[in-house]
Amino acid sequence: MSSNQLLLSLKSWPEDDPESKSVSSLISRIQAQRGHFRDVDESILEREINEGKDTDALFDDSPVEESEEDESKSTPAAGEDLDRATQLRNAKAEMSALVGHALNEALFGLDYVSLLVSLHSPEAGSLSMSPVLKESVPVGSLGFDKVQRKADPKSVKEDLAISRAWKVEGLNSAADTLMGASKKLGDEVEKEARYWEQILAIREDAWVITRMPNERRTLGVRFGFAESAAEYKNKGVGALRRGENGDVVMDDVATTGSHGKAMLRVRVFENGEVRGSSVQSGNKRSGSVKDMIRRARNFIYEDELFFEITREARLMANLGVRTSEDAVTIDLGGGRSIAIDMAPLDDDDVVPDIHNPDSSLAQGVAMAFRILLSYNHRLSLRKRSKPPPPLTQRKIVPPALFMVTPITTHLLHHQHQLNLQNLLKHLIKVVKSAGMSAAFVTKPRRNCLKPVIKSVESAVEAFLGRIESEATVKLPGGWKVEINMRTTLGGPLYGTGYIIGTSHDGVSARLMGENRFTSNKEMEMYLFWCLERSIVNEVRCTNDKWEQIAQSNEMWSIDKSTRRIKVSVDRTGLSIITGTTGGKDNRVVWDGSDTGRTLQDLLTHPEK
Repeated sequence: MSSNQLLLSLKSWPEDDPESKSVSSLISRIQAQRGHFRDVDESILEREINEGKDTDALFDDSPVEESEEDESKSTPAAGEDLDRATQLRNAKAEMSALVGHALNEALFGLDYVSLLVSLHSPEAGSLSMSPVLKESVPVGSLGFDKVQRKADPKSVKEDLAISRAWKVEGLNSAADTLMGASKKLGDEVEKEARYWEQILAIREDAWVITRMPNERRTLGVRFGFAESAAEYKNKGVGALRRGENGDVVMDDVATTGSHGKAMLRVRVFENGEVRGSSVQSGNKRSGSVKDMIRRARNFIYEDELFFEITREARLMANLGVRTSEDAVTIDLGGGRSIAIDMAPLDDDDVVPDIHNPDSSLAQGVAMAFRILLSYNHRLSLRKRSKPPPPLTQRKIVPPALFMVTPITTHLLHHQHQLNLQNLLKHLIKVVKSAGMSAAFVTKPRRNCLKPVIKSVESAVEAFLGRIESEATVKLPGGWKVEINMRTTLGGPLYGTGYIIGTSHDGVSARLMGENRFTSNKEMEMYLFWCLERSIVNEVRCTNDKWEQIAQSNEMWSIDKSTRRIKVSVDRTGLSIITGTTGGKDNRVVWDGSDTGRTLQDLLTHPEK
C-alpha cells in the first residue's frame, strides 16, 4: 500500500467496555492477582497503600510488570519454548506498531476532511478536528473549486458521433440478440409442445408414464408387468427423451433376444419331422415410438413366459418333459412330441395354414401358455393384496408357476383320447366286417367344457384340474362297455387311468363290474377280452346249435360235439379258429376289410 493513499473509516470511536470495570470483573482480577480473599485483610491493604505498591496493578487496566524473580520462574525450560515466547512478543510488538500506524493515518485523514469541510461549515468541521490541527492551521483555510474546461466544438462533435454510433451498434446488437433469443425460444416452445403432445398421445393409449428410477428428471414409459418375476421387474421401463426436432425418442430397449428371437414358438413333431407350428406374427417393420413400446412389451412378456416354462419344466423330468439350453420338449408318446422355444418373428407376408390340425394344435398351445401367465399374474396380485405371512429368518423362494403341468396334462389326455378313438374305430370296423353290429359314442373332456363361460378365471380354473373323458361302446351280444378316462399329473396317478364298467344280459354277469387300469396296454387287453366274450354271447344267443365251453372264448357244436371254434381278438382283428377233434384247424381273420363272408356264414357253412 502506497503512502499517499488515504484510508478512512466512518465508524464511531469504540467506547470503553462497561464489563471491564464491573464488580464481577474486579473480583475475578483481584483473585487472579492476590489469590483468595482470606489471605487479604484491611491491615495488609493499608500498609500497601501507604507504601504505594501494587496500586496501579490493582486498579489500572495496564498490564502488571513482572519482577526479575517472576521472569526467571516463567522462563521456559527448553530452547523451543523460549523461541516461541520470543516470537509471540515480537508479533505483539509488530501488531501494536501497525495498529498505531493505521490509527495515525485515520486521524490524519479525519483532520484533512474536517479542514476541508470547515470552509463551508466551520462549526461542523471544527468539531472533528484534533487540537493540534486547530492550533497549527486556521479554520476554513483549505478550500476547493470546480474546474470547468472549455470543450473543443470539433471534439464534442466527434464525441457525439462516436457516442451515437456506439449506441446504434449497441441497440442493433441488443435487437439481434433479442430476435435470436425470441426465435430460439419459439423453436424450443414448438419442440416442447410437440414432445408433450406425443407424450400425451402415448398416455392416451393406456401406457403408464413415470419417472426413470435413476434419472428423476427424465420421463419414462412402463411397458412391463407389475406382477412379473423379480428378474423382470426393472426391465419394463424405457426412457422417453426429446429428440432434436422435438419428437419423442425412446432409449434402446430389448425388443428381441439373442439371434433376433422375440416370440414363443410351439412346434408339433412326429417321428422327428415338423407337422405343425404356431404363427410368429408381429409388427417388426414400423419404427414409431408406440410400435417400439408394443414390441418391447411383447418381448418382455414372451421372454418371461419362456423363463417360467423352463423353470417349471426342470421339475417334470419324470413325466417325460425334457429341457435343453434353448428348448423344452414334451413327449406325447407314439413318436409325437411338442417342442417349445423362442424364435424370430415371421415375415408379414406369411399366411397361417388353418387347415393343418397340428398347426392349430400348436397355435392353441401357445395361446394357452400366454393365458396361463396372465392368470398367474392375477393370482400374484391377489396374493399381494392379502396380509403378508409372518416374518421368518428363512428365505422364502417363490414356487414355479403352474403352466406346463396343465398343458401337458391336456396334451397327454388328448393323445390318449385319440388313441382310444382309433382303437374303438378299429374294433367297430372289425365287428361290422364280420357281419355284426357295434357302435361307440365319446364325450371328450366332459368336466372342462362348461355350457356358459362366465369369466376367464372360471374357464382357466376348469382347465387346471383333472381331465375326464367318457366313451360308451355297444358290442355284439348285448354287451355295453362304459370307459371313463382320467388324466392328472399329480399323485397318486401321475398319468392317465381308465375306469371301465361292463354289463350285459348273458351268463357272465358275475364277472362284470368296475375295473381300473393304469396303462393303455392293460385297457386294450381288457377291451379285446370284452369283445371276445361279446361275440361268444352273440353266437350263443343267435344260434342255439353252439354252446360256450366253461365261460371261455371257446364253443362247441351241439350236433357235432367234435367241432369247435375259438374266438380271439387282437390288434390284427377278429380271428375264428375252427376245427374238429383230431383234425386240422382253419383260421379266418376279419381285419376290417370287406371279405364278403360273415361269422354266421362260417358257422353255418364251415366247409366253404
